This record gives sequence, structure tokens and C-alpha cells, in this order.
Amino acid sequence: MKLQIPGSRFPASLHTRFALGLGAVLLPFLVAAAVGQFYLLPRLIEPLNDIVRELTEEMAPMMRLQMVLLQATKPVDDYMIHGDPDERRQFAQQSRRVEQIFKESSPEQFTLSEERSLIKSAHAEWEQALYLGEQLLRLTDPVGNAEAAHDMERFNAHIERAVTILDDAHDYFHQVIEQDRAQADAARTKALWVTFAAFVLATAVSIFAGIALARSVTNPVDTLRQGTTSLAEGKLSYRVAIHNNDELGELAAAFNAMAERLQANQAMLEEFATCDGLTKLYNHRTFYVLLTDELTRARRSGRPVSLLLLDIDYFKRVNDTHGHLAGDAVLKVLSELLRREARAIDRVCRYGGEEITIILPETDLEAAANIAERLRATVEAQAFDVDIDTPLHITVSIGIASWPAHADNAQALVAAADTALYAAKQSGRNRIIRYEPALGQPPTQG
Repeated sequence: MKLQIPGSRFPASLHTRFALGLGAVLLPFLVAAAVGQFYLLPRLIEPLNDIVRELTEEMAPMMRLQMVLLQATKPVDDYMIHGDPDERRQFAQQSRRVEQIFKESSPEQFTLSEERSLIKSAHAEWEQALYLGEQLLRLTDPVGNAEAAHDMERFNAHIERAVTILDDAHDYFHQVIEQDRAQADAARTKALWVTFAAFVLATAVSIFAGIALARSVTNPVDTLRQGTTSLAEGKLSYRVAIHNNDELGELAAAFNAMAERLQANQAMLEEFATCDGLTKLYNHRTFYVLLTDELTRARRSGRPVSLLLLDIDYFKRVNDTHGHLAGDAVLKVLSELLRREARAIDRVCRYGGEEITIILPETDLEAAANIAERLRATVEAQAFDVDIDTPLHITVSIGIASWPAHADNAQALVAAADTALYAAKQSGRNRIIRYEPALGQPPTQG
């Protein structure tokens, strides 16, 4: 979004414009020009400079803290899935990085007590999460451990609370910026009144010169004020369009550069929150959001929705034989393959570990089975080049369930697909199984 400023493009700098204004008036009006040069301009620009400096210096460390806190959960999550001792080292590295950034963002660096309190609260939540994470990583066999799973939920809850507290710090910071903007408005109003009183004494020529001079300054300042207001309201895509070759043009360029950095950081945070870091698929939490939204649309339209739950066969052998890096490479190649083979309306998500879900909107059970079989055959025929001597070949088992035939909500639909997937595993793997709701009736293959 850009705001154009009519009549604000002057080739000369602000200093030159003030000098021309002095030449346009008689000696008695020298005071009026001096007031504009040495009183009006600095008091209009200084509050905006303070706002830009606060945005740059105080928001950046808090946004870095949110990113590294989210990254610190990955080693613990992976350890609970794979039990790889190397995750302890990675968690230790991530923990040191979090502590270092907390140290760099110490509460003493913040001027307001509310900000210091929020930073301390976020650090306290991190310390609780760190304790739980270290306890979980000491477990010799975390896979399938119910108590460990409960502690894992507490660990994630502490991390989420820490991130939420930092979000609250952002919100509070925006409130402070709004107060600063009000102070800048007050300073601007006072300066304009003083300038107006001086220009009352001017003749028609001096008034004309003063109006032209004021427009060259106040229009860009108003634009910067509107941009600062929009930024304080969270509209990070807002840009100001000031093309003057002067100090205000330089300030506008710095403002736009700062907004670009904030928008990029915000986009990065959103990606961390919605996507799996390894496969770039939608993560577990986003999967449930997408599935719930799709079921809501399906209830309105009366169209079916199907769900595929896919699991790599003998994936543990890949990790044990070729190492976890090879296993990660298989997951990434498989994810790219499924994204490429899926339809534009489908949503491919990493459910957890080596399990991947595919949401199929407006697709009944029969069509879903055809899609699942095509994907299974494609995976079986694919050679996975994972930097070993010979390419790997893997197979997948797929469970299929459909709404409204098998479930009336998201959790029940996932449970039905999971039951079908278990049946596919028990039936020999490398196959697709449709969920059968009837008790005592075996699932239907393919």
C-alpha cells in the first residue's frame, strides 16, 4: 500500500528551500523563516526517528527469541519419535543459543517495567521447558512411554506460553509506539501554532512563500505519521511513497527498509508456526486446522471429504542401516513426490514421524482409493537417491477413510484412517486399505 503526495517533489534539499524562503521575504520576516528552519523541522522529525529506532532495536531480539524457542522443540520431538541420542547434543546446542539470546535480550536493556516483566516471564517458561526437555532426553526408551508423552505436552505448553508472552510484549510495544505517536502529534501541533503566529506578520508574498515551504515539509511528515500509525496497528505491508531528494526522503527510505525487515521476519515466524521444518509440509497442528475447515465447508456443500494416512514401511530399517540423515533425506524426497503428485486442491501434511496425511476435498471413498493406489505405485517405482552407494526403494501403506461415511468430525476421521492404516500394516504392508465401520467385518483392501 502506498500513499502518493501531490505537490511534494522539490529538487532542492530542505536547507536550500529554507534559504529560498528567506530570500522571498523582507528582513522583518527573517524570524519566521528561522523558526521554521530551527524549530519546526527538528521537532517534527525527532519523534519519528525515536519510533524508528525503538522498532529496530527492541522488536528484533524478541522476534529472534520466538524463532529460536520454536526451533528448540525439534530435537525433543525427534527424540520422542526416533530415540536418537544425537538429539541430546542438538538440544544442548539449541538451549545454549536460547540462553545466549535471552542474555542479549536481558530485561535491563528495556526501558519500561512491563517489558522487563514480560521478558522475565518468558525466560521463566523457558527454564521450565528446559528442565522437562533435559528430563525427556535422559530417557533411554521414550517411544511409546505414556508418562514421557505427558511430559512432552507440558514441554510444548511451556514453549508455547513463552512464545505467547513474547507476543504480548510485541502488543505492549505497539501500545507504547502509539503513545509516542501521540506525543509526536502534540509536538507537531505546538510547532505549527508557533509558526502560524510568526507568519501572521508577513505580507501576501511572505504568506505565499511560507505555504509553499510548509507543504514541502508537512505533507511528507503527515505521510510518515500515517505510515507509523499503520505499522503500530500491525499493517506491516504498508509503505510510504516519498521521493524527495532530501532528509525526509532518506527517512522515508529507512522507514520502508525497516518495514520490509519486519514483514520478512513476520513471514518467517508464520512459516515456522505452520510448516514442518524438515519436509516443508504443513505440520501436525496446521493439519487439524485445515481438516476442520474442510469438514465445515463439506457440511455446507454436502460434498464428501476423504483422508489418506500414509506410513513408510520398515522406515526404522532405513535409519538403522543408513543413518538418520538418510532417513531424513527419504522423508524430504517422499514429501516432494507427494506434493507433486497431489491435486491442486489437496493438502499434504506431516502428521508425525514417518506418517503423512493427505486431505482430499470433494472426494468420495472410491475416488480416494484410486488416488491412494496411484500414489502407492508411484512411491514403489521411485528410486530415492539419498547419498549412498545405490538408490533406495521404499514402499508405503495407506489407510483411507471418508466423511460422512466413516466419521462425523476431524478426530473420528483420523482415527478411522489410522485403523485402516494399521490393517494395511498387519496385512503385509505396501497396500491400501479402506476403513470398514461394521464391527466384526474385516477392512476392504484397495
